[in-house]
Amino acid sequence: AAVGPKPMATLPVRQRILALLSLLVLLSPWSTAQAQTLKLSPTLTIEKTDDKVKTHEHVLRLLEYAKENKLESNVVRFIENTVQQLQKVLDASKVVEQQKSTEIPKEFTPAKYRVKAMPKLQAKKSTVKKIEATELRNRLQKGEDLNFDHPLLVTNATGLFEPGHWDNVRRHWSAARIMADEDLERDFRIEYWPPDKARARLVGNMLVSEEPELVSFSRYLVICFHGTPAKPKLPGQNTEHCEQVVQAQNMVKNASELRELAIFPEIKNALPLQAEFRRKILEAGGPELNTILGKGAEKWKKRTGAMAYQYFVFGPSGAGDKLHAENGLPFFDVLIHGSKRWLLLKEDEMERVAQKAREALEFDKTSAYMFFEEKLPELREEFGLSKFVEVNQKPGDLVIVPSGWYRVSLSLADSISYYETILSQRSILSAITSNIWKPQFRQYQLAYCYDPKDLHKLQGVEKGSQLHSWLTEAIGKVKFDEAVPGILSILLQCGSVLALDEEMPHLDVKKVSAACSPEVWKQCRKRLEVKLSEKGVAASLDWLPAKAPSSVKDIGIAATQDPQIA
Repeated sequence: AAVGPKPMATLPVRQRILALLSLLVLLSPWSTAQAQTLKLSPTLTIEKTDDKVKTHEHVLRLLEYAKENKLESNVVRFIENTVQQLQKVLDASKVVEQQKSTEIPKEFTPAKYRVKAMPKLQAKKSTVKKIEATELRNRLQKGEDLNFDHPLLVTNATGLFEPGHWDNVRRHWSAARIMADEDLERDFRIEYWPPDKARARLVGNMLVSEEPELVSFSRYLVICFHGTPAKPKLPGQNTEHCEQVVQAQNMVKNASELRELAIFPEIKNALPLQAEFRRKILEAGGPELNTILGKGAEKWKKRTGAMAYQYFVFGPSGAGDKLHAENGLPFFDVLIHGSKRWLLLKEDEMERVAQKAREALEFDKTSAYMFFEEKLPELREEFGLSKFVEVNQKPGDLVIVPSGWYRVSLSLADSISYYETILSQRSILSAITSNIWKPQFRQYQLAYCYDPKDLHKLQGVEKGSQLHSWLTEAIGKVKFDEAVPGILSILLQCGSVLALDEEMPHLDVKKVSAACSPEVWKQCRKRLEVKLSEKGVAASLDWLPAKAPSSVKDIGIAATQDPQIA
């Protein structure tokens, strides 16, 4: 039999493949002496979730290893080329980030979360009085304050900001920036109330408050803003409950983030001083306050002890709270992003219409969306509402609302604004301080500071009168867990007023109200000592001055001042 090479077809598959590869190599120009350079182009894939900086660091380490171990020069050149390409990627990323950092968002929310705007719900005519930013600044520099007789709209109030500050504010207070802040995402929580959850429920004969859901900012955006192309989030009844009023301090890492919003240096606002007094009292009280108040200490500190005067208000298109007043204090509101419609009316007009319409319409319990959509036309046509003003507020517009005015505002687009309450007039300070003792309005809080046998010493309480008998019986039934927080609340309120004496002597705080005099401070502190002794609670109360404070400095603990105080 003839012996020779086997035909290709008769070889096993593996041998056939090897033979073909060998043939290709022999035929390839790579195998010739004239072409000895081989160029390879491997690919390094960087996914969106990969850390480019770490990748660059790791490849640099590979390069160091290659050089230290004297690997082939072509290997070193290959890694060097990869390092150079990665550096270009990092440089390009820096350029993009710089552009993002200087770019001013045109909307509060990114497109993914944006709720449809409602421009058709704007007021047909803005009837509020207007003032230019320059004129307002001149009036303030002459010594006038913000508590004007009527609301004002400062159009394009950006002129009140320092150069560059308005653009920084627009960049900093956007939903995308807030959501990207890792510290806020971890620590900051929004009190969200689902529309179907009651804020209080009846347990037996007592009304018990419910607790809101605590959600992160990103979760809040998903709940109140996010929709899909197939099912977008529609403004109105889907969003009317979503407005949030948040203490500004809760949304910053330090107070310096709010300095660019301090646009009225001419105004001496008492509220920062009062807030600082309360903060120092709570800090000085420390563990002893926890011992005195027990399990409810943290809740009391949060709801009663602290004092806020700076807020951010934000929400989707269609969001807005019911008609309400601002605790008797004037305030200003500057819109950072979005669009809003306001309606403002005086207290006497509110009460006049409310007598006729409250039961029929419950307009004081109605969301802003339903108020403008349904209630306002009825209030005008059927109940004679006429003495009010309206405002269409755009980004950069500032609304000033005096003391004693009710307001309701509706977001016509995804919006965020900053507002600050002002206390600079003695008459307003007197009005809000007197709230702890107004028997004619059933406000009896100051009675916590008196023994039942001494209640006749209170202003307007005659011994043997019907009020005296009722009050004696009521105070006699008050338990420790109600009396002590009540006394502490009075000490905080009156102390924060009396502590204005040195810094704001024009307010004459020692005589501003009989309900908050130095004598009242001593009386309440003495009563607190008695109640604690009766309960067997050991407390020195060294952090509460025996003598009524006349300055924040009288609280004996070093603390950093609010930037607006300095």
